[in-house]
Amino acid sequence: MACGRGLIGGLILALLLAPAWAAWEKDFLAAREAFQRGRMDRFEQHARKLPDDHLLQPYLGFWRLRANNNNLNARLQFIQQHPDSLLAEALRADLAREAARREDWAAYEGWSAQLQRKDQELQCLDLRAGLERGQPPARETVLTLYRSGSDRPTGCERLFARLFEQGLLTVEDRYARLRLALDANNLRLARELIAQLPLDERPHADSLNLAGQAPERVLAGAVDNRAQAEVALYALTQLAKRDLDAAVRLWETQQDKFGPLEQRHGWGQLALQAARRHDDRARDWFARAGNALSEAQHAWRARAHLRAGRWAEVLQAILAMPPEMQEEPVWRYWRGRAHKALGAGFQANQIFARLSRDHHYYGLLAEEELPVRLETRAADYRVAEEEVNRVAALPGIRRALLLREIGLEANAVAEWDWSLRGADDVTLLAAAEIARRRQWYDRAIITAERTRELHDFDLRYLTPYRDLAQARAREFGLDEAWIYGLMRQESRFVAHARSRVGAQGLMQIMPATADWIARQLGVPRRTRVDVNHPETNVRFGSFYLKRVLDDLQGSPVLATAAYNAGPGRARRWQAAEPLEGAIYVETIPFLETREYVKKVMANAMHYSQRLGLERTALRDRLGVVPARPAGRVEMAETSGGEG
Repeated sequence: MACGRGLIGGLILALLLAPAWAAWEKDFLAAREAFQRGRMDRFEQHARKLPDDHLLQPYLGFWRLRANNNNLNARLQFIQQHPDSLLAEALRADLAREAARREDWAAYEGWSAQLQRKDQELQCLDLRAGLERGQPPARETVLTLYRSGSDRPTGCERLFARLFEQGLLTVEDRYARLRLALDANNLRLARELIAQLPLDERPHADSLNLAGQAPERVLAGAVDNRAQAEVALYALTQLAKRDLDAAVRLWETQQDKFGPLEQRHGWGQLALQAARRHDDRARDWFARAGNALSEAQHAWRARAHLRAGRWAEVLQAILAMPPEMQEEPVWRYWRGRAHKALGAGFQANQIFARLSRDHHYYGLLAEEELPVRLETRAADYRVAEEEVNRVAALPGIRRALLLREIGLEANAVAEWDWSLRGADDVTLLAAAEIARRRQWYDRAIITAERTRELHDFDLRYLTPYRDLAQARAREFGLDEAWIYGLMRQESRFVAHARSRVGAQGLMQIMPATADWIARQLGVPRRTRVDVNHPETNVRFGSFYLKRVLDDLQGSPVLATAAYNAGPGRARRWQAAEPLEGAIYVETIPFLETREYVKKVMANAMHYSQRLGLERTALRDRLGVVPARPAGRVEMAETSGGEG
């Protein structure tokens, strides 16, 4: 739906969104710093300079309360004055947690009932409160929280302890969590779980440390109890990661010390490591493991058969997955492909038709598999200017923009997200348009992606820095849509973005890679190069993308994988024979890189349409990945990482 953008409305919005750079900014930031340092005398010196009706005045009041946390009446008064604010929600959560620490469960439930958003700890405290009232939680709910290899908040651990006391969690559950912790390499949690076992059920002293340092010794040692067996299976996994053949040889001589289920898990772990290496033996070892597999083992069994082109086994592997796993888009798509390969076109098209309604990588692929397009995707919705002005006037949105203007990005994002909780599609699109106009590109994209029925793909796939992308596409002979697809995935167009491993800028260039590129481009060492500068960053990133494309046999899929994980890895993941691009992508061992390539290639599809470029089907973009060539000299590697 196209809507006009009136002159008066535009002027109102401009006034609402005008940069709030004034004298108060310095005092507000100084007050914040004083609060963080515990200097409340200096805090008040700066805080009193802000007008009482200032948009950020609630933050000053909130910080006062945090500095004097025992003043219950003052907190209650603040909540009454700002009932629908993010800060009031934080105070309610504080009061709920304090009541839980006192084990005043009636007071806890009173505060909890007023909360609109609850983190994992508060969810656990809700269950604890019910338990103390004599209403134990459903076992399925408890297991969803407990059976995980990840750490849980303190409130959850206390809930688990009470559930064990009452027999609602069992020793079997503890062993299941121990295995998950070891699979996740979460040794801190594993040690904690082991310490909760009776002394005679614990593994040998220091065997967990030894499993990482000398796994052969642990695997060849005595297995006196179940916990020791779990540690030995962990040692087997560690050895398999280093030397798969050695792990298989040792397992064949030691597996009789273990029970039948443990033996199957051992073969499943060996098969998992082999599948990630694209070792054909994985399929036989999965057969020895049976169907009692972890989620990772289920997934890689299907991938091992997929890479081998064994469609009947692919279908069988997917149908053996837990029901909720089968419903993930990835396995719905490959189930459809398996049906199609096996001649069951009707079943395949039913799957593809339903999946094609989704706006993601597998939805695009599913749409291309259909013999005819069953329904046209909805046209972009253009939000009316009056809706943009309405949302721009919301106090939380104004506060978010103001906080961003003064550099408090985390607070700005929190206010933005809180203001848009439960928002309808029109409100979300209006907010995304506001963010676009303020060049808050990542927030614009993230907000536009939240819509359910009405969509504006121009907001989802923004095109800032168009002159830079066009120029570098021409200079290096690259597809502009591909450059944009990669840039969107790398940084969401945040020019100052910096990753946890140090990659920088719009196209996330690692410092070492930037040095290598500068040498290749002949940038003199004496010339100071700011890799964060958009023009430099896009030029360097596009140059690198072109180099890996040329070095990797002209395959965009390989080049995209190389941009994330390095050209050496991308080449190692090739098969001995040409491989369908979608199958290559699906069998990338690194989760981060696998998801990255999917998103970049799907982004490029959307950008080709947004930019009016020649349309290329996603399956054609993925193409056929050529066979792995003989050894080649490696280039410097970019950001990469296992993720």
